[in-house]
Amino acid sequence: MVRPHMKKLVVLGLTIVMTMGSGTAAFAKGKSRDENFQFNHEQSRNSLNFNFRDVQSEDWDWAARYIADLAPRQVFQGYNDGTFRPQNTVTRIEAITAAVRVMGLKDQAESSAEMQTHLNFKDADQVPSWAVGYVAVAVENDLFSESDTKVNPDQPADRLWATTLLVKALKLQSDAEAKMNSQLTFADAQKIPAGSVGFVAEAVEKGLVNGFEDNTFRPNQSVTRAEIAALLDRAGGQLPNSDDGLIAGTVSALVNNNVLTITTSSGQQNLTLDPNVFVFRGGARVSASALQVGDVVRTRSINNDTIYVEVTQPYGTQPVTQPIAVNGVVTGSIAAPVTSNVVTLSSSGTTESLTLNSNAIIFRGGVQVSASSLQVGDVVTTRSYNNAIVYIDVTQPAGSTGAQPNYEGVVSGTVASPVSNNVLPVTSSGQTLNVTLGSNAFVYRGGVQVSASALQVGDVINVYTYNNSGIVAEVTNPVAVSTTEHDVLTNGIVTVAVTNNILNLQSNGQNVNFNVSPNAFIYRNGVQVSASSLQANDVVTVYSYNNTVVSAEVTQPAGSAAQLPNMNSPAGVVVSSVNGNVLSLSNSGQTKTLDLNPNAFIYKNGVQVTTAALQPGDTVVTHAYNNNVIYVEVTGASNQTGSFSVSGIYNGMTLNNQGIIATISVNQTNTAGIASTNVYNVSPTVSINGTLSQLVTGHNIILQGNNGLVSAILIQ
Repeated sequence: MVRPHMKKLVVLGLTIVMTMGSGTAAFAKGKSRDENFQFNHEQSRNSLNFNFRDVQSEDWDWAARYIADLAPRQVFQGYNDGTFRPQNTVTRIEAITAAVRVMGLKDQAESSAEMQTHLNFKDADQVPSWAVGYVAVAVENDLFSESDTKVNPDQPADRLWATTLLVKALKLQSDAEAKMNSQLTFADAQKIPAGSVGFVAEAVEKGLVNGFEDNTFRPNQSVTRAEIAALLDRAGGQLPNSDDGLIAGTVSALVNNNVLTITTSSGQQNLTLDPNVFVFRGGARVSASALQVGDVVRTRSINNDTIYVEVTQPYGTQPVTQPIAVNGVVTGSIAAPVTSNVVTLSSSGTTESLTLNSNAIIFRGGVQVSASSLQVGDVVTTRSYNNAIVYIDVTQPAGSTGAQPNYEGVVSGTVASPVSNNVLPVTSSGQTLNVTLGSNAFVYRGGVQVSASALQVGDVINVYTYNNSGIVAEVTNPVAVSTTEHDVLTNGIVTVAVTNNILNLQSNGQNVNFNVSPNAFIYRNGVQVSASSLQANDVVTVYSYNNTVVSAEVTQPAGSAAQLPNMNSPAGVVVSSVNGNVLSLSNSGQTKTLDLNPNAFIYKNGVQVTTAALQPGDTVVTHAYNNNVIYVEVTGASNQTGSFSVSGIYNGMTLNNQGIIATISVNQTNTAGIASTNVYNVSPTVSINGTLSQLVTGHNIILQGNNGLVSAILIQ
């Protein structure tokens, strides 16, 4: 029977599309289903291809777990050539197909009755013949809106479209409609239509979607197959078929001959591992041999072939919620009192423990409070960087009802001039706004926390405010600057005493002024003094970085004819990592050791860093007074070429603002028996092999990489 259809689009379908890892296999234009789509209904379940060879590389490790976990549910598989094509965008027809399959209606959609349906859409002739049944079933299940006149099968699915359908698929439409007057905090909230605000608000509240690190939602951005895999995983048990192929238990024997033995609630089971099985332990992809007896695991199997194993509780650990790596905006309600700098949030039926920065800024009821003032039931918005919450706003105090005052705001623009007296001038929409930064504001540039003085004119920035005071400032696009121009030497005469950390000089017939760092090294009469000790008519040599004084030396005190010794500036190549505040430099074939002041200013890649960031091979310029180095600037980073493999004892690591490892430090001893701590830059796609829980201080590790960049960490 041929039936006309035109109703409402695949709700659950989009749920899949957006949250899932790929709505289905991709469909290439002009190609037949048999050429491109792994799901031929002539194809038996036994022939499904799960190897996804194009997600085996380190570049796709982040997405592999989602893709592998979802594949056994047969919502999507990939292509006949064994690829998944994670970077491909998802089309609407793929989303609709995925939605119908997730609803468990695949067989109905591929039945001859549905495949012969006459579609009343204006572009019905553009719907591939194999997809007609899927569209028909989507219409029957009210997944198209009443105003939809086209399917637009080849149109890319964007974030807003997918979010809306995801909320509908989870039967949350009424909740979303009740939130239509919500105030979204995304920097680009104005790009979200008023009729969609509630759907976005509901999706955020349920933890289905988050914004990007720059606090944008990007509603019109197309969704890739890999991104959809990650999104679908967030929906977790809220989606139908979430238990398909799922087997959970405890490892009871080491893997032998590709057989994993686990003990489940129904007894012992032997699981045959697919040759391409994806195994994750401690958040990292590992080999099956890394599984340990006692590990608690969840697995996905199809036709007795296990393709995914995840260790949810490594052997020897306690079954508690572990803090998760998070950056950006996270919302939820306080589920337990804050203890030991851990915030417990409840969101979308799940509870997460998030690390709280010890200096985090917290507001409740319009005033700044301590973490102990947060109450169970408070609805909060949090902002995190480098895997720790730095800001919390209680948007709905526990026990309160109705609309609450909104004290938050965001200023987006370009830094117009250096910060002075905690005032940051930002040019936005043709106007210059002066944003007062709180004394304890968090400022991020280049992925690390910096002082406000590190902000440079031309930096593109988002400043998040509370009661019109800047609390978090994030540079989203640093202005390009030459590192050789940072270290500026200025000779001049002090015109007036330093006040409000401003140094005024007359230099080359002009009056110039500088901000003085609170930690600046100031020398007068051969001794270190405070900036207030500088007197009018002192002749000085000033070194500044980004227009901020880091050191100043009085070469001729006011009223004196005496000429004092000048500061010297040793330069060279770093020989070894700083150890015991000793900096070793090589210059013209000779090596010299210099005492490094513990409070020295050290700059690398345009930001102030610690001694741990200085690496062997870095070319540096320094300033020293009385043979004590007070300033170091890396003018040329280490350029180690070729592959390398080094071993040592793990000392620590740093993360960038996306929560990805940026550097790793190890304690090493050279052939001469000299011990040092060395820091290595790490590739964003680094692979970690071994038991992640053993990556602790004092444990032996091996670093492998190329051209000075670590690509693999082996935990021994």
